[in-house]
Amino acid sequence: MVDSVTGTGTSQYQSAADNSATGLANNFDDFLVLLTTQLMNQDPMDPMDSSQFTEQLVQFSGVEQQIKTNKNLETLASLTMMNHQASMASYLGKDALVPGIYGEFDAESTDGGNEIHWRYNLPVEAASVKIEIANSQGHYVYEADGKALAGTHDFVWDGDLGDGTFAEPDTYALKITALDEDGGTLEVGTAVRGKIQSVDMTDTEALFNVGGNYVYQTNIVQLYNN
Repeated sequence: MVDSVTGTGTSQYQSAADNSATGLANNFDDFLVLLTTQLMNQDPMDPMDSSQFTEQLVQFSGVEQQIKTNKNLETLASLTMMNHQASMASYLGKDALVPGIYGEFDAESTDGGNEIHWRYNLPVEAASVKIEIANSQGHYVYEADGKALAGTHDFVWDGDLGDGTFAEPDTYALKITALDEDGGTLEVGTAVRGKIQSVDMTDTEALFNVGGNYVYQTNIVQLYNN
C-alpha cells in the first residue's frame, strides 16, 4: 500500500495577477504610443490639455499597485497551501478513530492490524444488541451479542470466528442491530480505528482515507500517537 498526499501544489501556469500584469503592460504600451503620436501631431497654437493623460497615468499607476497587491496575496496563499500540505503529510501512517464501519484485519500483522477496534454509541438503553461482521464479499462471518446500556461501547475483534478458526486477511464491515422494548430499531453511531493511508486535498477540506473509510478532517474523532 502506498501512502500518498495529493493537492494543488504550486501551479506551473501564470496566476491571475500575472495575466493582469501582462494585459496592463500591453495596454500601457499602446497608451504611450498613442500619447506620443498625439504630442507629435498636436497644434502648437492649441496644445493638448495635459490633465487628461495625467489622469490616465494616475489610473494606470493605481491599477499596477493593485495588481502587485494581488500577486503578493497569491504568493501568501501559495505558501499557506504548502504549509497545509506539509501538515497533512504528518498524518500519514497514524491511527485515527473515525465514523465508519470498515476495518482491515490480518492475523499476521505486527502493527496492530491483527485486531479491529470498533466503537458504537446507543442513544438509550436497548432491549437487545446484535453484532455482526461481514467480509468484503458481504458474507457474515461472525455474530455476537453486544452491550445494551445507553452510551459508548468499545468492541475489539481479533478475527476469532468462534469455531476455533480465524478470519482471512480482508476488509470487514460491522453491522449493529439494536432494538428497543417494543421491537423498534434504534439508531446506532459507529466508529472504527484505522491507519490514515492517504490525504486528498483537491477539495477545500482535506479528505482522509482511514482503512477504506473516507472522512473529512473535521470528522476525525481521535488521533493516536503510534
